[in-house]
Amino acid sequence: MLKDRVKLGEIDKYIDKDVYVYGWLEDKRIVGQVAFLVLRDMTGKVQVTVKKSVKRHLYTHALTIPRQSILKVHGKVNLYGETIEIVPHDIQVLSEAKHPLPIDPTGRVPANLPTIIDNRPLSLRIPTIRAVFQLRALTKQVIREFFINNGFVEVDTPKIIATATEGGANLFEIKYFDRVAYLAQSPQLYKEQLTMGFDGVFEIAQFYRAEKSHTRRHLTEFTSVDLEVAFADYNDVMDILEEMIKYILTEIHKRGKPYLEILGHTPPEPPTSMKRITYDEALEIIRSKGGEIKWGEDIESEGLEKLAEELPGFYFIVDWPWDIKPFYIMRKGDLTESFDLMMGRLELSSGGTREHRYNELRRNIREKGLNVESFDYHTRFYQYGMPPHAGFGLGLDRLMTILSGRENIREVVLYPRDPESLTP
Repeated sequence: MLKDRVKLGEIDKYIDKDVYVYGWLEDKRIVGQVAFLVLRDMTGKVQVTVKKSVKRHLYTHALTIPRQSILKVHGKVNLYGETIEIVPHDIQVLSEAKHPLPIDPTGRVPANLPTIIDNRPLSLRIPTIRAVFQLRALTKQVIREFFINNGFVEVDTPKIIATATEGGANLFEIKYFDRVAYLAQSPQLYKEQLTMGFDGVFEIAQFYRAEKSHTRRHLTEFTSVDLEVAFADYNDVMDILEEMIKYILTEIHKRGKPYLEILGHTPPEPPTSMKRITYDEALEIIRSKGGEIKWGEDIESEGLEKLAEELPGFYFIVDWPWDIKPFYIMRKGDLTESFDLMMGRLELSSGGTREHRYNELRRNIREKGLNVESFDYHTRFYQYGMPPHAGFGLGLDRLMTILSGRENIREVVLYPRDPESLTP
């Protein structure tokens, strides 16, 4: 089948030749005694013209084929004026579509997001929806290119773990044979350990947070882009993250044009630089715009909205208070060597310098009210020469909303998981 298949996006190369094409019947029109079938695959579409006077049996057959059925067409490619058409020798129905369909795959009749997600495979026949996920695949490819070109090693860390990665309560508990285990919130501690042998590691993978969030930017299963670099601090990895975002935007503008045109969206241009403001400066901006926030509190939606008025593009908030950051972050008094990367009001990434000293790390764990002994599996490596290191985690799904111009994070995830969504 693959050997003889001609993709419809390349049909113009086969004028006056016999071809085999495959696709779904997107539409059909009957004009007089001629049936015009629109056959589409993911690369393009072509008109199949069936004349009753030439192929009566095929014409009769064409009238009975339901739209969206999968067809194999053997025929000759003709150029009729400016229209490329296939005059068929044979039409086979490989899979007949049942009607009525749950959604309209032509996209002419809109469906709400829950219905689209419930019918995700069929929705991928809608060009705009398919373009989102083609753009997502390209983005992951570009991110890998950036990391590999900069000498980082791709790794895979466990997703089934024995204890909380960050000491939080937002964990999914699972039965692991005769024990209790959890789904990983992040690769944080594993990727830190790996800097003992690698100068830098990265991972693009799914992680899990048991948060009952019902917003357009939260999911319980999400894709994270993680980096950890040896002999680096938070300024170094902010530089890397900034360069990575610029590289992604540059390449998406170049290589993603076909998808962006379908989506009717233009992502932000690569910024010349990304401003870095301190947590204290962020609070000053929020208060100057009438916001109320106490020092030491996290910056919630209202505060982020006010910051976005002042800083609409990409920017970093650095030097967050120790009380609201995890135990593995490098502490400096009441502050930490930490950062969040923002795009307007949307948090894309969080990172910082890690504590690499054994005694200080154990002290941090105690100060966060956690059981030091339960982290022995991790902290013991810090007795064997752990290099200074820093890193970040970036939410791919949130980044995709910016690149694709979609409003809801569920639009850029094939099978989104939130507190209400769980399919077999």
